[in-house]
Amino acid sequence: GPLHFGSLVAAVASHADARHQHGTWLARIDDVDQTRCRPGAEEQILRALQTFGMQSDQAPISQSDRTSRYHEILEQLDRQGHVYLCGCSRKTIAAVANVGSEGPIYPGTCRSNPPEPKAAVAWRLSVNNDEIEFNDRVVGPISQNLATDIGDFVVRRIDGYSAYQLAVVVDDFDQGITDVVRGADLLWSTPRQIW
Repeated sequence: GPLHFGSLVAAVASHADARHQHGTWLARIDDVDQTRCRPGAEEQILRALQTFGMQSDQAPISQSDRTSRYHEILEQLDRQGHVYLCGCSRKTIAAVANVGSEGPIYPGTCRSNPPEPKAAVAWRLSVNNDEIEFNDRVVGPISQNLATDIGDFVVRRIDGYSAYQLAVVVDDFDQGITDVVRGADLLWSTPRQIW
């Protein structure tokens, strides 16, 4: 939908940071979930940014135009043995999982017990017991163990859409992103994206 206040604050901060560092500022339309997109939202967002004096230094990309790239990366992850099919529903997971800071921790059910061949499935990325660490310039040092705090996480949803966690990483890589400025609500997505 239209640019909301939190996204505007993140945009202002990232724009100021890029200009201060003599860097390139890029706007991207994170519309990977087409079920939630409203007609005309992309134009509204870009127009609002421009109204506040921010224009992307390169033509903005839209995730909805990059589905084949996400599929290519998913196939690569599959060939390398990093992903697996999962037929677990949220209800099933909630019934057996421990609860972490972001909800139920996926217990790895389908990693060792694959779903039936014709079942509706998502794709999950396998994690290990390593600590993922990074330094946020506002919050400071952050550390998370994905295995104990999140579990294997979805990179392609049951409805066939690529998950945000996969799409943004592929986009960041392809665009050569070096610094990410985002709202605090997405801070704890960072360890998954680093992984």
